Parts: sequence; C-alpha cells; structure tokens
Amino acid sequence: MISKKIGIITWFKGPNYGTNLQAIALQYYLRKQGYKVNIINYEVTFSKQETERKNGIRRLVYMPRKWVVNYAISKYRNEIEERDNKLTIAIQKNCILTSKVKNLNELINICNTYDLLICGSDQIWNPNWYNRFYFADYDEIKTRRIAYAPSMGVNAISDTVIPDIKRSISKFDHVSVRENKAADLLEPYTDRRPTVVVDPTFLVSKKEWECIFELKETDDQDYILAFFLNDEFNHLKATKKFAKRNSCRLILVPYKGITYLQSADICADAGVEDLLRLIKNAKYVVTDSFHITVFSIIFNKQFFTFQRFKDDEFTSQNVRVLNLLEMTGLKERLVPFKSKKIVDMEDITYSKCMMKLDNEIKNSKKYLNTAIELFDKN
Repeated sequence: MISKKIGIITWFKGPNYGTNLQAIALQYYLRKQGYKVNIINYEVTFSKQETERKNGIRRLVYMPRKWVVNYAISKYRNEIEERDNKLTIAIQKNCILTSKVKNLNELINICNTYDLLICGSDQIWNPNWYNRFYFADYDEIKTRRIAYAPSMGVNAISDTVIPDIKRSISKFDHVSVRENKAADLLEPYTDRRPTVVVDPTFLVSKKEWECIFELKETDDQDYILAFFLNDEFNHLKATKKFAKRNSCRLILVPYKGITYLQSADICADAGVEDLLRLIKNAKYVVTDSFHITVFSIIFNKQFFTFQRFKDDEFTSQNVRVLNLLEMTGLKERLVPFKSKKIVDMEDITYSKCMMKLDNEIKNSKKYLNTAIELFDKN
C-alpha cells in the first residue's frame, strides 16, 4: 500500500519555542502512523493594511520598552543568535520541509501534489492576524483539507474578519480546534461544531520527547525555572519571592524586554532541547506560556501559570491556558494577572490529572486518525 502524502500548513519559524515544538510534534506523530509528511515552506506576506493592524495589536499587547529591548539585544546579542541557530537546527533535524515556496502559483502547485493538507496547530487562526494561507483558502487548490488543533486564542472575532473566516472554514472536510472558545466562535460558520482536541505536543509521549531530544536527568534539580512571554514586572517579582521562600536558585530563560535584566541565572542561549531539559529537571516551573505549561504537565512538574492578559482585553489570549488547566483539572495552578504573590499549594497529584489528560489524548488521536481514514475512503 502506497503511503499517503500529507502537507502541513503551520508556523515553524522564529524564536518561539512553542511554535517549533508543535510543528515537530504533529509531523512526528503523523510519520509514526506511516504517512509521508512535509511542512509547506511558505512565508506569508501581509498587505500594508494587515501589517498595520497586526503591528498595532502587538503594540497594544506588549507595549515594548524600547530602551530595555535594545539594551538586552546588545548585551545578549551572541546568546540570542546562538538560541535562534539552535531553534533552526531543531526544525531542520526533526522536520521535513518542502523547498522554499516563492509565490502563490508555486504554493498552489505544491499543495496540489499532496493527498491531504492539514492546517494546524498554534495560533494560525487567530483572527487578529488572519491570512487565507493558513486555511489553504485558494480556489485553485483541489487537495482536500482537515484542521488539527489550530488556535484562535481570542474571545471574539472582529466583524470585519467574519466574512473571511466564514469563507475559509467552508473549505474543510473536518475541523478541530484547540479551545472550547474557538469551537464556540466557529460553530455558526460550520455544518457541525468543531471538535476540541489537544495540542500536537500532547500526541507525543514523555518518553518520546526524551528520546527525540536526548533528555536526561541531572543531579542539579534544586532550582525554579521561569519563562515569561510577557515582561510584567509583578510576575517577575512574585517569582523571585517564591524562589527565595523555597530556598531555590532561579533560572530564567528570557524572551523579551526586562526578563533579560533580572537577578537570576539567565539562559539566553537556550535551544529547544535546553529548555525541555530545564523543565524536566526543575523543582518548580513558573510561566505565562501555554506551551511551557504543556511541557510542565508532560513531565509531571509542579508549576504555576500566570494569566498573561487581563480577561476583558479584546486581545486577551488567556482562553488557551484556561482551557488546558480546566481540561486537566489543574485550574488552581492559574495565578491572576499582575498578581504580586504565588500562593503555596499542595503538590499536584498527577495520577488523577493524567487520567483526564490521557482520555483527551486518546480522543484527539481518534479524531485525527478517523479524519484521515475517512479521507482515504473517499
């Protein structure tokens, strides 16, 4: 039997650890099922209007402190270059990409060489930076498509984007998303409610992640690992207090702004494997990141996750983490936005948590395998 060729449309570039890990995970899982899989190597070019909207939203979300960013980049320039190089190598080593797609005609032609396209995961369907590429929404593409766990990451869709979303979503045979809220938002525009599935990183077991990146236990485990996508000062201050209270040294993998300038052991050159090793061996993990929370759970770590946004912000992406913690029965590990303190709690009992999660993983694999099998029969 000839193995089906699957093309994946997702994010896979840049300095975002979660983006890289989800891309690696989905391709790994599908290859393990016997499929020939490539990531479509296409770089989206936004129109001037889209770029202005996207940059405007990012300014609202992050409010960068330019002098801090510039200083950090200057101070850690070599480490940042090393980190980015490690991330690129991780993708090259663990994923098979198509040749670089230079234009829309090439994109259409290469998509039509596949038996199936899978769109997902990460926030590729966030309506605040909608682009039809992430839906393979071109009439000339005849290949059937399904969606696996794309995230919208928001509480609402702007009226201006709804017509695009409605048109794009109509092209799919099967739609799954990563959050209940995303299913709520898309349900009016689909024949049936989208299935909520786990992030692709959960499709790969703890043991498999350890093998992929050769992760080993270390003698030094008496530390707290901190990773923040936002540079909210209260979160950093609370984390330092928590580390001191527990007599642990603080290791911080910086991502932006003032996180580079904290009094901690700064690991600015951490690659994917370095970060996963730090998570695996940490006594506690403190973060505001969805994917760092995911891997804290995969490695059965004691962790706390800060809300990264105010809940009532239009650009809030809290629904991703909230959905994950509700699904695993760990909602109490969520620390309110701008909280100045991490409250001590009893350790997580992972036997109960993993029973819930394992069931969700089983259902998600069933969805993905069934969607592909139904395609095979048509």
